[in-house]
Amino acid sequence: MSDVSSGLVKLAYRGVAGFFVFLFMFIFGVVGFALGMAGGIVTALCWIPLAFPEILNEVNIVVIGGQGTSDPAIASLALLIAGLVLLAVGFFFLAMTYMIGKGAIIVDKELAGIVDNAFSGSGKDRLARLERLASLRDRGFLTDKEFEHEKELILGSQDDVWTPEPTKKEQY
Repeated sequence: MSDVSSGLVKLAYRGVAGFFVFLFMFIFGVVGFALGMAGGIVTALCWIPLAFPEILNEVNIVVIGGQGTSDPAIASLALLIAGLVLLAVGFFFLAMTYMIGKGAIIVDKELAGIVDNAFSGSGKDRLARLERLASLRDRGFLTDKEFEHEKELILGSQDDVWTPEPTKKEQY
């Protein structure tokens, strides 16, 4: 019963939390990608005012103070700075996407451990976990060393571990 309850609780929080993590990662990723692409395009186009200064008669490139400029060097520099700023902000959003995903994995592992600990505790659960572990070893999913390590963790995680009393031969 507790394995089923534990599984349902983990499924519930993973479903809700996973949806929000996906939503945030999707939004941050799309915004970061779009800003990075825009920054790359603007940076790549910064040479145009230098090569074709007559374009400044047709296009008004606004620089500091909200004034347009007719100097091709200033216009190119303004485009370069704007492009680099867009690139930096785009990469910031992409880095945030990565950090959200990495943080979600850490939180998920911690919450899974908390849920498992909350629903475990009886000897019956421990026996069921040991049987599942032995089944995994028998089917070849675990090595003997991994089996022994996990068995130690299961048996060592309980306070009510039964230890036999020594026999008379062992007492002497």
